[in-house]
Amino acid sequence: MSIGNSVIAVDKVRKSYPTGFFRRRLLVLSDLSFSVGRNEIVGFLGPNGAGKTTTIKILNRLAFPDRGTVTVFGEEAGRRSESRRRIGFMPEQPYFYEYLTAGEFLGLCGHLNGMARSEISGRSRLMLARVGLDGAARTAVRKFSKGMMQRLGLAQALLHDPELVILDEPFSGLDPVNAESIKDAVLELKRNGATVIFSTHDMNVAERMCDFIFMIF
Repeated sequence: MSIGNSVIAVDKVRKSYPTGFFRRRLLVLSDLSFSVGRNEIVGFLGPNGAGKTTTIKILNRLAFPDRGTVTVFGEEAGRRSESRRRIGFMPEQPYFYEYLTAGEFLGLCGHLNGMARSEISGRSRLMLARVGLDGAARTAVRKFSKGMMQRLGLAQALLHDPELVILDEPFSGLDPVNAESIKDAVLELKRNGATVIFSTHDMNVAERMCDFIFMIF
């Protein structure tokens, strides 16, 4: 795939972290290169500690490479707020203000994404229905199960109708019913023209869902 035609282009990225011992650094990524095209589902596989979450943080401008280049939509990853609003992100362990209801939480997320109030209301109802939480809009998040929280995390990632969706271990710790619900939502994203990249440990899930699979060790 041509780097120039990619939604995501990662070229020779290196990332290390200080260890606190004699100025030594822990190398996490070494000359990592890959690209993701439009309207593709891409699985990002590798063992714990291989650098999957670090790569995802770099794509979302939550971490920065020591060297190499990362572009999203042809621009340096996340530099402009307009570009960031084209991206939906679900971390491995989403954080919620548990005193809010699901609807209030999505309202906050919509506001932070620059959505109009009228748009937020309609999209919130649609996304909660899409992830199987249509009856939970007025339920406090503190009452949610692990699976419900994962689905709410996906709803916030999709709320602003992003072109690119990045999911970090979206199926981790879910029972089969909740996992299937999220898988169906991901496949629907592709049918609607979005690009999706997600990390997972499950090769069977990746083979079933993905157009391409990247392995990192």
